[in-house]
Amino acid sequence: MAIRNHNEKLEVAIAREAAVFFEREGNRQALITVTHVVLTKRGNGATLFISVFPVDKEKAGLDFVRRNLGELRRHLRERIQSRAIPSLRIMADHGEQAREDINRLLLE
Repeated sequence: MAIRNHNEKLEVAIAREAAVFFEREGNRQALITVTHVVLTKRGNGATLFISVFPVDKEKAGLDFVRRNLGELRRHLRERIQSRAIPSLRIMADHGEQAREDINRLLLE
């Protein structure tokens, strides 16, 4: 997959560095995964799509991520060479959960 423009490069860099941050700062009771990042057209905002495993720890995992958004932005500023780091927003990504449900239904 070729990365075409600055926004795509920034999305990939944010996803990679956010994953490193969550791995380092997480409490190991839940696996927090950044599935993908979507920047706004102007590039001043980014939505991080997060999945949490096990599913019953999702609320606690998302709360942890929200509490640490400021620290994550500082981490991104140190690691990513960009004029400005966009404001961050968190969304739960239930795509993997839906795929598992579909596979389970297909096997029945």
